Amino acid sequence: MGEVTGKREVVTLDGTPDKRMFWSIISDYDVQTALCELIDNAIDQWMGTKLRAPLAVELVLDADRQLISVEDNAGGIGKSDLRMLIAPGSSRNDPSAATIGIFGVGSKRAVVALAENVVIKTHRKGDSTFQIDVTSDWLESPNWDIPAYEIPSIPAGVTSIDLLALRKTFSDSDVQSLKRHLGETYAWFLKQKDCSISVNGDVIKAIGFETWAYPPSFEPQRAIFDVDLSGSGKIKVDMTVGLIRDRDPEADNYGVYFYCNHRLIVKELKVREVGYFVTSEAGVPHPDASLCRAIIRLDGEARLMPWNSSKTGINYSHPLFHAIRPGLLQLVTQFSSLSRRLKDDWEEKVFKFTKGAVQQADETAVAQGKKLVLPPLPKVNKPHVESLKARNEGKIADQPWTLGLVEAVAAVTILNRQKLETKNRISLILLDSSFEIALKEFVVHRTDLFPPKQFSDTKIKQLFERRNDVITAVTSKVNIPKKLLDKAKHYYGLRNKLIHERATVDVTDSDVENYDSTIREMLHILFGLDL
Repeated sequence: MGEVTGKREVVTLDGTPDKRMFWSIISDYDVQTALCELIDNAIDQWMGTKLRAPLAVELVLDADRQLISVEDNAGGIGKSDLRMLIAPGSSRNDPSAATIGIFGVGSKRAVVALAENVVIKTHRKGDSTFQIDVTSDWLESPNWDIPAYEIPSIPAGVTSIDLLALRKTFSDSDVQSLKRHLGETYAWFLKQKDCSISVNGDVIKAIGFETWAYPPSFEPQRAIFDVDLSGSGKIKVDMTVGLIRDRDPEADNYGVYFYCNHRLIVKELKVREVGYFVTSEAGVPHPDASLCRAIIRLDGEARLMPWNSSKTGINYSHPLFHAIRPGLLQLVTQFSSLSRRLKDDWEEKVFKFTKGAVQQADETAVAQGKKLVLPPLPKVNKPHVESLKARNEGKIADQPWTLGLVEAVAAVTILNRQKLETKNRISLILLDSSFEIALKEFVVHRTDLFPPKQFSDTKIKQLFERRNDVITAVTSKVNIPKKLLDKAKHYYGLRNKLIHERATVDVTDSDVENYDSTIREMLHILFGLDL
């Protein structure tokens, strides 16, 4: 209808949203994201209760029948507030409160994205129990009216949601992934004695990420400060950046992690906005830099948070993100560079430092984005193999056949730093083979001691059919201490047991260390190498 006011006609428009808004978001939601929206709602309602009882959120996911149910005891919804369950934008949450829901659309989108038919039952103490059926017929109808009817009572304070005719299927492995996701996302809440989440009867355990390493002078750096968003309000920022001990090369579990009001929003961020893919900052994501982790915790008014509406990512154009970015970049750059510089010996230089204290960064400088005074990074040492080659450069130039021997010794050192269950066995075989090759090279190239006329190719082939004959020939020309020869004989026997006998013998760390030092000494005697 329109009415004429003076010379202008005023038209009253219908602002009721079209239900197509629901359909447009179905593809944006997976099972994890949608279920987290429902859990967020339960937590917000529970946190807003003055005299709250312990919260229990119970999820049941039946992969065989493709059914999902979610039940919480956060307080229930009263008759006067039932419209919040289906009306987009309707929410009791105060935008100025430190909640994890603000937009008033999350749970509505979640249930529609998950299933064609949804049954919601709720009972607020002192009120009746009500049920709402969200069906595909209602979604396809332009009419927003939906019946809410009284049903036999369920326990007071409980809301249950049954999701039928799922739009997206899930498997048992998806359920296992969900359990881990919930443990990570709600870790802070799960650590509270009065909050629990369970999936198919299994209580979810909190999973945190602050598994720091404390190498001397390079302990994690932490800054806690407030950001004033142009008079709109203040957000508390708690930023910790350092090296980690729980590196998982398959999961790439490094980068930047954001929490908003204790809820994990995004993890393992490795994008340009947080310093990656920029040479002068964290650089291209690479296993060399995979010990750097940054954890950002933001606490304050929900309306000031830089999350997106589904709480699955950070809005990089948000003023809060812009405020913390300069300080974050400096710390991420520092520890990514440190990770690279220590990459040749993480075990000794990082992982073994399991205890220590997080250091206090210059909070004013971090808050204002000013240049931080950080410990100077260690000098970049040449890789072990390059160091050995440089130390023996002259010997290798005069005896080029010794290059392979030097690199084999370096390879054993590098191998021993790897997390391989059979690395000792591989090292023993490599060391013994190197010793045998060294004997052959000595016989072949010391023509002053082994004249080619006497040691033809045929003679050498016959000689090397028995290790003892080779050692006898070599020791007749050069003095090798008996203790070194006895060790070599012992480990040669151990190698033969590995290769020729039915039972596999154990090779210990001390075996490899002992044989390694033995071979290095004999290479020095035979070729003058400094190893």
